[in-house]
This record gives sequence, structure tokens and C-alpha cells, in this order.
Amino acid sequence: MGKQRVRSAYTAGRVIAVVAGAAALATTGGVIQTGTASAHDASEAPRGCDWEWPVDGPPSQGFHLGHDGTDFAVKVGTELHAPTSGTISVAGPNDPGGYGTYIQLEADTGEQIQMGHLSETWVGVGDHVTVGEAIGATGNTGSSTGPHLHLRIHRGGAVDPVTFLRSVGACDTGSGDIRS
Repeated sequence: MGKQRVRSAYTAGRVIAVVAGAAALATTGGVIQTGTASAHDASEAPRGCDWEWPVDGPPSQGFHLGHDGTDFAVKVGTELHAPTSGTISVAGPNDPGGYGTYIQLEADTGEQIQMGHLSETWVGVGDHVTVGEAIGATGNTGSSTGPHLHLRIHRGGAVDPVTFLRSVGACDTGSGDIRS
């Protein structure tokens, strides 16, 4: 189906830091309580990651009249992750008005997600993918002024991808520009 997802060094570093901190606390006679750490308010129920930022890169052009998606500045070959789980309906060099090689994902939750200007697709039509799965690589195909990912999300019409992904609590962004 595609390449396996590799966890980032950032995530591994957080785990090492937590383990190292616990070891230091234990050697000084501190009390360690077991459990799972969370960045969420304690009153929130734990949840899985249903949505993810598809690439680790800053927005280079936002959603506005005449541009119904968001562009993310990334190098050619940057790994593209499925932003949510769903079924691939288009994958390859099908160019609907300038996208070049692109992937269209029909989300299990009803949204239609288009990711354009890709250099490679690692999935095929009919494949079911899960959130975070590596599905392709970014590029500079179609009508493009430079390497980037064009992300378009439809939910009863085009919606601002950054606003939408923030509203659903997307995980693993990696970009300071997006987290704030």
C-alpha cells in the first residue's frame, strides 16, 4: 500500500526527556506517580488523533477569494501524511485545473480532501488509509510557482484548511507558525 510511518525525532526526544526527568526525580528521593501525561486539561477525556497536519511546513499562501486552499512551503520529496482516515478516490497525474499529480481523499467523516503538486503517490484508488499514514511526497507539478503542498478541504463547500485543522485539534503539526 505505501511506506510505513516513521515517528519523528521530536517525539522520541519528548519520551527520552520524560524518562530522564523521572530517573532524576527518583535518584533524589522524589515520589513518582505512574500514569499517562497529557497536554489537555485534566477535565477533558483522553482522545485519539483523528486528524493530523499533512506536512511539517509553514503556510506560504492562505485561504482567500480566488485561492480555496492553503499552500504549505516544503521541499520536493517531503513525506505527505493522510490528514485523516478515509478512502482514496484519485491518485496520480490527473490534473483538474493545475494540481499536477494529486491525491483526493474521501474522509470517513464526510470531508473531501485534495492534496496537489505532488512528486509521488504511494496509494491507489480504492485504498483505505488511516490518519498519519505516509501516502505520497510533495513536489512542484502542475501549475506551480515552486515546491509546495496545496491542501484543499471541502465540507459542504471549500473551507479554510488551517482554521478547520485547528478546530478539530489536528495532531503532529511540527510547525510553530501553525501551532500558535
